[in-house]
Amino acid sequence: MKKAFLLSLALILSASLSAQSLRMADVFSSMPDSLLPLLSSVNRRDMLDFYNNGMEARVHNQLGEESTLKSLTDTYLLLQSSPASHVEIKLLETADTAECVIALVRTVETPSPDSDVELYDTQWHRLQWLEFPRPAIADFWASVPDSLASAARYAQLSLADLPLVSVSVSPDEPLFTLTLATEELAEKEKDAAKLLVHPLQYLWDGAAFHRKE
Repeated sequence: MKKAFLLSLALILSASLSAQSLRMADVFSSMPDSLLPLLSSVNRRDMLDFYNNGMEARVHNQLGEESTLKSLTDTYLLLQSSPASHVEIKLLETADTAECVIALVRTVETPSPDSDVELYDTQWHRLQWLEFPRPAIADFWASVPDSLASAARYAQLSLADLPLVSVSVSPDEPLFTLTLATEELAEKEKDAAKLLVHPLQYLWDGAAFHRKE
């Protein structure tokens, strides 16, 4: 009984230590090829070696284009995966010190930036119990004055047809900024949007994402 208890305790401590000692380099190198098909595991290891040795962390990807590891910390990574797309990865601590959440943010940069956010455990299994916030288009809009009501209404209708939302991640804290693209609007609508559309921010608190007012 005592041996079984000690073994269980050792396994728990081992899992806790492995989560606490997990670093973004481990997360990136263990990432399945299917989640980043432009870069093989060899490409990613080469990038890490270049970056850690103070060299430009640039490789040719599977399409023959250049991919560059631009920023790397213990909890954050920024990868310019192609000339028109980039990837951010954020390691999020949870209230359970033996677990972490990986936030994978992929952004296509043309014609306007549009992002997709997926959440995984540290074994790169998609999380079923957690989803990234999906705000409504109206959430991005401030109170509309009567003088801009008409232009704002048409802008909202135009954006509702194909809402493009980019997500950026803070390297230093678990903060996600969502920005609604307005570049494709007509000029009158765009002028109204510049005054009334604002970014939204969501902060991870260890268990959920909360909108920051």
